Amino acid sequence: MGLPVVYLVGLVALFAAYEFSDRIPGSGEVGTLAVTSLLLLLPSLAVVLALRGIRRRFDRGKHPLLAPGLLLRLSMSLSPVVAFAVSTVGGWSDFVWRLAGDSYTLGLLLAGMPLLVAELPRMVLATQAATWLEVEAGAVRASARLPDLAAIGHILRLRFGWVLVVSMPWVLLCLCLDALSLSRPAYAFALGTSPGVTGGFLLLLVVFAVALPTGFRAAFGATREIPEPTGSEVRSTAVALGFRPDRVYLLPTGMSAVNAMMVGPLPLSRCLCVTDGLVHLLDAEALSGVVAHEVGHARMGHPGLLVLLAVILPLMLMQPLGMLPLDDIGPVLQVMVGSGIVLLLWLVVRALAHRFELEADVASVRALGAGPCSRALLAVSDATMSGPRPLLRHLSTLHPDESTRLATMTRYQQDPAFRQRFDTTGRRLRLGIMFAVVIASGMAGWAWSKDWPFERAIWRFHSGDLVAAQVDKKAIGADVPDRWREVWEMFDRELAAAVELAPGATDWPAARDAFDRLAWSRGVDAWVRNGPADADTWFALAADGGSTGDQDYLLRYQVYWFCRAARDGDVARMEAIRAVILRRPLPPELEPVFR
Repeated sequence: MGLPVVYLVGLVALFAAYEFSDRIPGSGEVGTLAVTSLLLLLPSLAVVLALRGIRRRFDRGKHPLLAPGLLLRLSMSLSPVVAFAVSTVGGWSDFVWRLAGDSYTLGLLLAGMPLLVAELPRMVLATQAATWLEVEAGAVRASARLPDLAAIGHILRLRFGWVLVVSMPWVLLCLCLDALSLSRPAYAFALGTSPGVTGGFLLLLVVFAVALPTGFRAAFGATREIPEPTGSEVRSTAVALGFRPDRVYLLPTGMSAVNAMMVGPLPLSRCLCVTDGLVHLLDAEALSGVVAHEVGHARMGHPGLLVLLAVILPLMLMQPLGMLPLDDIGPVLQVMVGSGIVLLLWLVVRALAHRFELEADVASVRALGAGPCSRALLAVSDATMSGPRPLLRHLSTLHPDESTRLATMTRYQQDPAFRQRFDTTGRRLRLGIMFAVVIASGMAGWAWSKDWPFERAIWRFHSGDLVAAQVDKKAIGADVPDRWREVWEMFDRELAAAVELAPGATDWPAARDAFDRLAWSRGVDAWVRNGPADADTWFALAADGGSTGDQDYLLRYQVYWFCRAARDGDVARMEAIRAVILRRPLPPELEPVFR
């Protein structure tokens, strides 16, 4: 039941394509998109060639020119690459921007289309190819038959289920952003201030934690129908340990997975899932040991502690670290420092996860003794481990070695001194985590208090309360830290222009109406008088006041980016934007300045 690594890498590639792309609005062309979209066939084509090679080798004993395994690995690399190429070179990111309008959810669905088109068919074919390779390696050709797609349906269900689960947080994020956009002040606060970003992320985390168990069960088809008498015995163990029996589920995998998991960090909705492979492999007593282990994770607060350390702590440290003068150390050193922090965080999380696995084992020992969980661990290890663990897997796994786990359970049951040391370490670890989170939260609060006067003024400006924004700006005066200077100069220009258009505006509808009616003509006048570099502020307001349903919405953004390039002195970008703008008829007022 491994994560869909190719899909995850593809999501990162798409994020890079949209986050760091400098593509000009409106520059996408249908012809270019149609041609580059053919690249999406390459991952599946590579797997088709692998299937043909396996079939040929299986039936005739002839080796293909390219090894099927190599083609499978090539197809895995191709999916993220071609999705990135279609989004950037093909211009799909620009079409998404134009088609999605104000909807984040629609934008997400459209943005993910290249990856879904490339990866989902490849995933189906690659699953079949991997199954064929296993059959070919272990079967006698005279009596073997290569399985068809129907025979691997249970594996596909698992892989598609993981795609759905991995996509859940992104969908929830976009739905929350669409809901926030209904209130301009809430939207501007959540996206434009440090407390808003942090609070919004924490709220999203809670929503995801509540929704995850339900989404997980739906994605993988979990059911309460555990074969009897095992089902009754497992639920009896859960009840004895204080876990609700109606939240114990069977995960159908076609006997392809031997696992159990506690899904959900919050008690409100969490559930315990055991796979059919595990139920088939273990007897009732050993399975009760597994249940005690998983319930131990929940009772000892492991999911919440991991979230605190791996998510909440870094989130609280982002604002204080952002105040450090990192721009002075150079990009190479910045990358090295960032990579070091990520590596350190991973090592801490890995060590903590190892500790929590041992604590869950100990919880099983407290409930049932060392026998049931030890027997389950040995049986699962024999069924799933075919040899020594590779070094990379050893370094990346979140589970300690089986020998360490078995020795810990035995010593905890038999050695009172070891038991006392183990429990004391657990209490100290929790105090340390809580202390670190409290300190980080205090540092975040201090950083927020330093930046809040500036963020409040900008928030009120983007909320349409221009009167309050002027008051906040006047209160700050000229004492602006270096890290705020560039942003503050831009804000100063935009606020002055906005006040000229809507001097008494105190809400977004009033400010937006003035921007929509007046900013465009002011920008054209400024351009005619002083050139495009002097008009970018007006066109920024015109774009902000426009609607995605307007015919000239795209043109507003194009003209704004042209003037912004002029202010930055980027002549090459100005000419590129000019060429895009001139593809369509110009409004009469722009004819003199563009032609």
